[in-house]
Amino acid sequence: MAFNPRNDDMARDRGQVLYRYRPGQTFDHRGGYTAQVVQFGRDEEFDGPSLDREHLVQEAMRFVRRWRAAGRAFAAGSDRAPEFPGDEDRLADRHYEVVVPGKVFCRIWPRVVRCASGRCGHVWSASDPRPGTDDWPPACPACGNAVGNRQLQFVFAHRCGEMSPMYPPSKCPRGHTRFRLDDRASRFRDFRWECMTCGFPLGVQWSCSNSSCSYPDKFMHPLLHTAGTAHVGQGLTLVNVTTTEEATRQSNPLYTASVLGWWLGEITEEEFRRLTDGHTVDVPDEVVESIRVMEEAGLHDQARALRARFMPVEVDHLKERVGKALGLDTESDDARGLAAELHTYRRVLNLERLGVPRLQREARNAERRALYERYPEVLAAAGLGRDTCLVSDLPITYLAIGYSRTGFSPEEADLVPYRGRASRGTPEKTLLYAHPTQAEALLFPVDRERVSRWLVRNELVSRRTLDDAGGVGQWLVHQLGPSDGKALSHETRPAPGHPDLPVHELFGLLHSLSHQLLRALAVDSGYSETSLSEYLFPYDLAFAIYPNGGSEFSLGAMRTVLEQNLDAVVSRAVDNDSCLYDPNCMITNEGADHGCLQLPETACQSWNRNLSRWHLFGSPDGSKVGYWDPTL
Repeated sequence: MAFNPRNDDMARDRGQVLYRYRPGQTFDHRGGYTAQVVQFGRDEEFDGPSLDREHLVQEAMRFVRRWRAAGRAFAAGSDRAPEFPGDEDRLADRHYEVVVPGKVFCRIWPRVVRCASGRCGHVWSASDPRPGTDDWPPACPACGNAVGNRQLQFVFAHRCGEMSPMYPPSKCPRGHTRFRLDDRASRFRDFRWECMTCGFPLGVQWSCSNSSCSYPDKFMHPLLHTAGTAHVGQGLTLVNVTTTEEATRQSNPLYTASVLGWWLGEITEEEFRRLTDGHTVDVPDEVVESIRVMEEAGLHDQARALRARFMPVEVDHLKERVGKALGLDTESDDARGLAAELHTYRRVLNLERLGVPRLQREARNAERRALYERYPEVLAAAGLGRDTCLVSDLPITYLAIGYSRTGFSPEEADLVPYRGRASRGTPEKTLLYAHPTQAEALLFPVDRERVSRWLVRNELVSRRTLDDAGGVGQWLVHQLGPSDGKALSHETRPAPGHPDLPVHELFGLLHSLSHQLLRALAVDSGYSETSLSEYLFPYDLAFAIYPNGGSEFSLGAMRTVLEQNLDAVVSRAVDNDSCLYDPNCMITNEGADHGCLQLPETACQSWNRNLSRWHLFGSPDGSKVGYWDPTL
């Protein structure tokens, strides 16, 4: 069959393309051959949700910094993201370009072919076929067989990101140049090249030839080209709220101090808006006098409300208080990154929402009204906030940042960027591929007071520490601070006494709650687990569950759950404390495997890390109190 480039056209969902067809990734093409994605073309006609380019770039840079930090913790002095712009580059963000892909360009690869004739089996490196002219696969140069020849499915990969076809040796010790592959063994290390002339066996191995590779071990791992570690896509799912009002606020020089001050309770919501909107207010003398009289009379709440409405905020004093509380300069990059993280959830709350109070007000009949009046009690019993709601159009953006090979984490491999030109005539940059979409989502805030009791009962933090910090939310921000969420990124539990252990366990609780609710929703929403995804707001102790744009589609399914059976979903999550593999799972895996909490990769935001039914139901020996323990 002649190679036809029209087989390269792929009409697929952009999300699926970014999951399975990234640059450098190989796949089995529907044309009957193995192909490799060369690059993406920009979607020039994209008219979907707008992108907050600065926010996406800053989050990508934070991801790279976390990868580097985790790599240095494993191997001191190493750089596990050597091809990305350096952390010290003050203009690093200019080296990035955000691209919404619209086209996929691929090539036949690898071009190592095996003869299908049982008497031959010759393996050779074929030439690049000319579209519409050359047959693919070509005829065997050793025996002439042209029927059933196939590309060799094996490749070599290295931790630095280098990948190579499994080329046959150039010659055997006797100078012969034709080889077949003996791959009948069950392990790659037992594969052998066999000289077709003299039968001399040679090992199957290859060394990394990447001149930028810093690893002393150049041995490349043999893999099936479709193996999970042959190309591990690394990226982030982000809430990407872009409105003119919010963009104006973010451009205000007082934005960072205002967000941090609002979060810490130093200023009110009204004062935050006034500062970030750039509005000034002339305060009448009678208002100033009224505030003084109220304060003298002990009416502090009334005085504070009147002050918040009329009195301007002393900006320098606010910056000083915020800097002292968090231990960082409000003008620093760390402070700006923290402010953006904290403000994301607030921006979501400004979107159109449908909550329980509105359901109660608009109930169509007495039966529905009685159902909705039960919702707060059910949510409270499960330790979920009464503000649980439906967000009609949650703006979700998946950002593909790079990839790794032979490993999933900084401890195992380098993070490799996508490099190229976003369009013809532009300079080469580090490319970030974005898939923006909107989806209805159920938003679940977690009961902060119950979280506090859970932390204290499990001796992770003292009640006094939480009270001194101003509550568990402020304590969490103090713990995370400008660390780019480093405390959340531990793959394994930190040792007892480690300063990151309380935050690690708290994140595990939030993550486990999210997975348990997603599993329950999959039963009652009409979506399967593979068609739902989570989004965690760890700073705000909340999470959202939304359809991820998979093959299933059910308009309004999340709203139907909220309107008809939210209580059943929550009760199912709380009651489902077992696993198919218990008691072994609960004892040896802390209650987390694919029979219970673990979810498909498309559903989990954090690679199924830090999950445990112990967080929810307690440990079998009683040493750990579960979040759903009745005594809480």
